[in-house]
Amino acid sequence: MKHLLIAAALTLGLPTFAPAQTAGLLERGNRTKLPPLTLSAGEPLSAAPLTLKSGQYYTLEIVADGSAELGLAGPGFFRAVWVNEIVINDIEIRPLGVDSLEFDDEGSVEISFIAIKPGRYDLHIPGTSGESQRVEILIE
Repeated sequence: MKHLLIAAALTLGLPTFAPAQTAGLLERGNRTKLPPLTLSAGEPLSAAPLTLKSGQYYTLEIVADGSAELGLAGPGFFRAVWVNEIVINDIEIRPLGVDSLEFDDEGSVEISFIAIKPGRYDLHIPGTSGESQRVEILIE
């Protein structure tokens, strides 16, 4: 049946795609791994700002040490990127949108995304105002 459908598509001049074919940008080898962000009571969130390129694929690991119940918010940032997946304990989540994450205990999450909209954004710990409790993200 599959071969009949492909033959019909070719006869009609329709494009055909191999089932396992993936776009070059989404292939594992094209991801840039960013330095991890650490959620820990009284500790800086990041050592330095992050600079990203629009159209590039990134992975970001966020690690909480469990020293306090902490969240990470960044609605502006999350609207400026396309989130492919969020991985928690080997469970892949493919969200339509993200506003924030919260850790009630120690753990980690990996977010893979494509930077889209140039601008200055941040990820921050809600309810805090210190510069060390946020990371600035520049998308060029």
